Amino acid sequence: MLAEEKKFVPIYNYYDLSTHDTVMPSDSINMKNFHHATIYIQYHTIGTASPLLYAYSGATDGAQTSALTFTYAFGGAAAAAANCDVLAAWATSAALTVTHGTYDNYMLILEIPAASMDLANNENWLTLNHTDPSTGCTGNVTACAILQPRYQSNSSATALT
Repeated sequence: MLAEEKKFVPIYNYYDLSTHDTVMPSDSINMKNFHHATIYIQYHTIGTASPLLYAYSGATDGAQTSALTFTYAFGGAAAAAANCDVLAAWATSAALTVTHGTYDNYMLILEIPAASMDLANNENWLTLNHTDPSTGCTGNVTACAILQPRYQSNSSATALT
């Protein structure tokens, strides 16, 4: 079963993107027992302005110490449309603009290997953050991380503590 091979961790639960201009963090993931994070993000009705998406490593839960460059791909269309599950070309970014007129209701996939985190400084925690530089963003975001464990088990421990 896939659920016994990977760890599924919800990190955004229909998060309101209009709540703050600079700090809209996801739940943090402790990556010390995981090789890789694939993050499925679903945007809902982004309007007025375009949020920016960042990924950070940190030494503690919630810390946003070292900015990470991540690999990403958007779905090919808005949710429920033809090709919504077909990924566009892969690209990399350290500050991804989610353009409101283009990516309303789109899926976004991020790929973040634990090796890209600042492990030399014990930065085992992975946190996503959205910002709203124009202070007019509306809409919501839902996300789930799919983690590749270092040690497989059918009942893995939490990645949130």
